[in-house]
Amino acid sequence: MKYDVIVAGAGPAGLMAAKTAAEDGLKVLLLERKKDITEIGRLCGQWTSINFSVAGEPLKKYGYLEPIALEVGTDQIKVHFPALGFAINYNGPIRPYMRWIHFSPSGFRVHREKEGTVFGFFWEKESLLGGLLSEAQKAGAEVWTETVALGAENTKDGVTVKARTRGGEQTLEAKWVIAADGTGSRIVESLGLNAKRKVLGSPDSGGGVVGYVLEGIQSEYRLNAWLQFTIPELCRPNLWMFMVAGDRNVLGTVGAKADIIDKFMKLPFYEPWFRNAKIVKRMATSMGTIRTPILEPVAGNVLIAGDAAAFIEVTNPGAIACGYQAAKATLKELSGQKGYPEYVKWWQKSFETNLPEYPKIAARFYAINGICSNEEIDYLYRLVQDQLGLPGLLIARSMNRIKSERPDLYGKLKKAGIDEKLAEMKIGLFEAMGMQKE
Repeated sequence: MKYDVIVAGAGPAGLMAAKTAAEDGLKVLLLERKKDITEIGRLCGQWTSINFSVAGEPLKKYGYLEPIALEVGTDQIKVHFPALGFAINYNGPIRPYMRWIHFSPSGFRVHREKEGTVFGFFWEKESLLGGLLSEAQKAGAEVWTETVALGAENTKDGVTVKARTRGGEQTLEAKWVIAADGTGSRIVESLGLNAKRKVLGSPDSGGGVVGYVLEGIQSEYRLNAWLQFTIPELCRPNLWMFMVAGDRNVLGTVGAKADIIDKFMKLPFYEPWFRNAKIVKRMATSMGTIRTPILEPVAGNVLIAGDAAAFIEVTNPGAIACGYQAAKATLKELSGQKGYPEYVKWWQKSFETNLPEYPKIAARFYAINGICSNEEIDYLYRLVQDQLGLPGLLIARSMNRIKSERPDLYGKLKKAGIDEKLAEMKIGLFEAMGMQKE
């Protein structure tokens, strides 16, 4: 059986691609390795940023740079993508994030956002996926679960996809393929697109992430907060916690050692938070191999969409936008137009992580997480206690004082790129990354 489009992967990008292509009248097959597409079996922040700032100056959102808007009605919510001219329905809970705070080992704080500012929101991914799946099937997309896309090959007539199903391996045919099968995409690997990508991190280097769902946390921050903890002697680069779901909150650690969370919850400043807390669920995931992005995510009749082509992640709204744009580009190609070059141009300019400078810039701003001791982090955060901005940037502005009080630490920071020159960059640095002021 031949399809117009085979979509590999039923995350937000793949579901949106299948939904859009089917609504446009194409014959679509969607492949997904999970049995239950809506089940979230791994750690996921399930958040979307709507406002992002550095040192109190407003910028566009993290990750996906184009704007989105919420339309909240009495019976449903619509998420609008005005730059692309479409909207999706969403019927799950929406909860605002109103605190984003970095903490040192002893509880000194740096605020990424002004207290009370809604900088983002939590949306339940199960509801998001369920809604997109229902609409894709309603539009006529065929869905195969428990099916792994093993690879793709361009042919003179289109593309063949080798897939492993419950009944064994099959070779499927389509005119076009949209690969939305995530950071470990087998289709990307099969097409040789990883060969020119630089590897920046791998599971072997301790990149696993473990999440713990906890009940009974007692803290003034236990609602509507995104918290990050820089505690290098426990976890590099940091631990983080998102606290939005009533009495249940999630703590994530980089590194799978079981004693990390136990040691964290016993630190003197944080112990009262967790005195009556209990872990009700543990979720492990691997960040996979982190590579530089695929800047031209097209190979013959295969388009690579979303995380499969990304540096780290495209975020949920970015994935939805990728799926929509991928389907529209494929429709144009089927009609004899040049849809794929248009997609490539849009992809390159719509995500901050696609800029070649991004990994190096990000590394400089977070360098202190990897080079300092707990005591040094406490000292640095105490210098900038309760200030507004990125810790690395605020610390760079305090270098003269650090040089006077702690010359050895000053030399360490300067060697890592935290220096007076970095402090002078301010917003201009982020404008160079494509993040324009609001």
